[in-house]
Amino acid sequence: MKVIALYVYPIKGMKGSSVDSVEVEQRGFEHDRRYMLIDERGTFISQRTHPILVNFKPVIKGDDLVVNYKNETLKLSLAAKTYTTVQTTIFEHAVPATEVSTEANMWFSKILGQSVRLVKMEKNNVRIKKLIKGPESVEVSFADGYPYLILGSESLNRLNEHLEKPLDYDRFRANIIVQTMEAHVEDTWEDVSIGSSKLMVVKPCARCPVVTIDQESGLRSKEPLRSLATYRKEENKVYFGANAISRINGLIRIGDEVIPL
Repeated sequence: MKVIALYVYPIKGMKGSSVDSVEVEQRGFEHDRRYMLIDERGTFISQRTHPILVNFKPVIKGDDLVVNYKNETLKLSLAAKTYTTVQTTIFEHAVPATEVSTEANMWFSKILGQSVRLVKMEKNNVRIKKLIKGPESVEVSFADGYPYLILGSESLNRLNEHLEKPLDYDRFRANIIVQTMEAHVEDTWEDVSIGSSKLMVVKPCARCPVVTIDQESGLRSKEPLRSLATYRKEENKVYFGANAISRINGLIRIGDEVIPL
């Protein structure tokens, strides 16, 4: 088995960026979900309420975060320092974050048609995720729940056999795509070595309605949850892919061998 794709999502809820190599950190890949939009109450904004986010493509270019939306572009320095701390909410977590800039707030607010703020997770902004196995807890980024999501190629192939219109990997917003020979084998892994890193699979990933949103058009449908529910449903939850944490940080590259331990 080997890594066939790697994705970083610089801003929560927006398009991912394909990379050839990336550093594994405890909170998630370097630059992964370290930014997000919040509303006036400090609650995170995602595709659940704002499908328009599929039209934003943030990319790390050198020392900058560049966000493209149709014919508009916002460029922000990754090293820019601001000192306005705001309290944000991600599900049950209250998370301190740093407001990025007035310019960014105005740009996103104009496009979304409401007052929003762009915030960043600095090193001193800590969010703790309690775990059901392994270490008691782990630091995590602005991701929904876990630092990493792994998806096997054969799992997607199995799903596509049930669908009229095949889906691509981008629908599932995974970080690590692994070429596999068996559907859902990633669910069974414990520790797994990839490149110079070691990850631990915590559990299969319970999927939310975001996977029903087309990542190009922003339109919703009943798939793939409807089909997944016929063979991947347990206790009213539908599972696809595997949630993981870092045991040993390191570098992962496309083509690296994936070795369950």
